[in-house]
Amino acid sequence: MNAAAEPKIIVALLPEPETVVPCLDCALAAADGFDAAISAIHVGFNPRFAFVPPEEIAIQQLRELREGTIAARLARTKAVFDAWIAGRAGAPVTWKHDEGDVGALVAAETADADLVVMGNPVRLDGRDAFHATLFWSKRLLLVAPPDPRAGPPSARTVGRHIVVGWKPGEPVKRAARKALPWLTRADKVTVVSVEKPGAASYQTSARAFFAELGVAVDCVELRREAGSVGLQLLASSDRLGGDSLLIGAFKHGALWEAILGGVTRDVLAAARIPVFMMC
Repeated sequence: MNAAAEPKIIVALLPEPETVVPCLDCALAAADGFDAAISAIHVGFNPRFAFVPPEEIAIQQLRELREGTIAARLARTKAVFDAWIAGRAGAPVTWKHDEGDVGALVAAETADADLVVMGNPVRLDGRDAFHATLFWSKRLLLVAPPDPRAGPPSARTVGRHIVVGWKPGEPVKRAARKALPWLTRADKVTVVSVEKPGAASYQTSARAFFAELGVAVDCVELRREAGSVGLQLLASSDRLGGDSLLIGAFKHGALWEAILGGVTRDVLAAARIPVFMMC
């Protein structure tokens, strides 16, 4: 059985109501063509079940003044989930709620996942879940755009034309290896590298790597422009008609491992298509 044919475990993390719909839409699109089970899991911080320092408890108590109690946050998220699932009879999605320390919950709930899907977080539980997925669980993460249905038609599919933002290094290689079932399933894979003038081309390493994976790719080499490389990658994906982008998530600094590199940060801030990523 090849990688594309094996059953897939997809976890849709739903820590906040604002990202429920794009996350579930994205998870369902990513599951298309696979024998896949999708677990929609709401994770929320609850100090009764979390071993955290007092200052963290104080932060969470202040947060409740703005966002409501864990029960209120759960009720809002579940209401959005129920409305979404009601319009998609037969969707292979199950619901689960868990509360405690968000990082520990994410590590446990995603341990066996082939893919974790999240919306770009807007609240504290979401940011904690995103951080835990990216830096602790080491799972392939698919970040849903704010609202795929508000974007171009390509944003309503995932992985039919994958654009790979290539910079030689382990993060993008790890992401590609974990995404191999989606790369294999894709109709087209385009590797885009943003090259520094006068430096050795990245394309040689890209062709060799994807040949090892057995994935046929087209390669596009761009000259680096002034401004953001991340925005340049997104603009190139749009021109090429890509429906998803795959990147390695580079980070800088050791403070909680939380400071993402500029390319990663810019892509997350501006993406209108789903983004596969991994550190």
